[in-house]
Amino acid sequence: MNGRDPDADELTRAQAALTQALTELSRLTRDQFFGRVDDVVTDLVNAGTSSLASLDTVHKLRGFSAEHHRIAIELEAAARCCRLAEREINNRVDALLTGREGQLPAAREYDAEAQRAIMRRRAGLDGWLGGLFRRDRAGGRHSEEGPEPVTDHPPPPLPTPPAGPDPEPTAAIPSVDIVALALGPLEVYVAGRLVPRWASLKARAVFQYLLIHQDRPTRREVLMALQWPDHTHNSARNNLNVALYSLRNTLDAPSRPAQPVLYRDGCYVLNPELTWWIDRNEFLSALDDARLACRASQPEKAMDFYHKAIQLYRGPLFEDDAAGEWYLPEQRRLKDLHGDALEHVAEIHFQLGELPEALRFGQLAISNDPCSEAAHRLLMRCYAAQHQQQLVSRQYRVCAAALRDELGVSPSDETTRLFRDLT
Repeated sequence: MNGRDPDADELTRAQAALTQALTELSRLTRDQFFGRVDDVVTDLVNAGTSSLASLDTVHKLRGFSAEHHRIAIELEAAARCCRLAEREINNRVDALLTGREGQLPAAREYDAEAQRAIMRRRAGLDGWLGGLFRRDRAGGRHSEEGPEPVTDHPPPPLPTPPAGPDPEPTAAIPSVDIVALALGPLEVYVAGRLVPRWASLKARAVFQYLLIHQDRPTRREVLMALQWPDHTHNSARNNLNVALYSLRNTLDAPSRPAQPVLYRDGCYVLNPELTWWIDRNEFLSALDDARLACRASQPEKAMDFYHKAIQLYRGPLFEDDAAGEWYLPEQRRLKDLHGDALEHVAEIHFQLGELPEALRFGQLAISNDPCSEAAHRLLMRCYAAQHQQQLVSRQYRVCAAALRDELGVSPSDETTRLFRDLT
């Protein structure tokens, strides 16, 4: 007989899938991000411990945390695919050796799923991993999803909240399709009406991830590995389908036909054709505008933008979510940016001779970060301008105590010099 051995064909496809997953792992480990981190670390080592450049380098490293976490998640997803592909190869080798796949009951369920996936994607890349690492990031509306995994039963209908009057949105809520307030407790408004509660916490968690990664499509495997790391592939996939079903119900508006979450090539993305207003985006945009105004020597204009950013910051990112961890680096970065904004506003008020406002925002900066020496120095200068040398001394002692208790260090040379000059 000249027919091909189907087991050998399946083994070849599994080997190709493993090669593809290993190639993705290799690509991720050569990401330019690691080179940038190496450069910053080198600058930190070469800079003196009291140099302002070293502090700037530390801030850069802290800003890299979110990118590092994203790459770590993708590495884990790629490694998981390697393990699954390797298991498939072992199953196929055993089947070839025994000549009977029926003698492998432990692999029966996995092999059946792999066979279905192969049939679904035979027209594309070989293997069930064919669409995992596609890098097509083209935008556009996709009202219908691609080849969703086949499930034995559709997701069950979710309970609907009890009927009642919709909460009235505050005057500050823009008139757009969806408003998401992520700085502080998560609040979502759909067509101007507050979502009263989440029927599924996993749906909320998926939405939070898509919200923060709005600028790039998110692969299905990343969401599965992040939310259901200990589940089997089939179980995690089905749980993700149920969570997305709930999420779409939560964000759907009867008068709007467009879906809020789109699917393409194994990736999910928030529909860019809808109008979104996200406080995190507005916060970052206001800070960018403030920096541009500062470079243009327009302090009053910069102060207005800083005030806007400060008002948008209701609290830490996803403050009411005690279970998530992936967003903690971004939460810390936004908190630091908020602290920087408070310090800049206080400095501008001081330069304009508005001492009461400078003191107020300086104290807010200290409340945000008790170890901010820049804020302590500003308060010392404000007290000195009011000829309150005793308060200058007290502020220096407060600064020294905070640094000692929190970090185990003493005030920098710059802070100590300022204290001596003012007293």
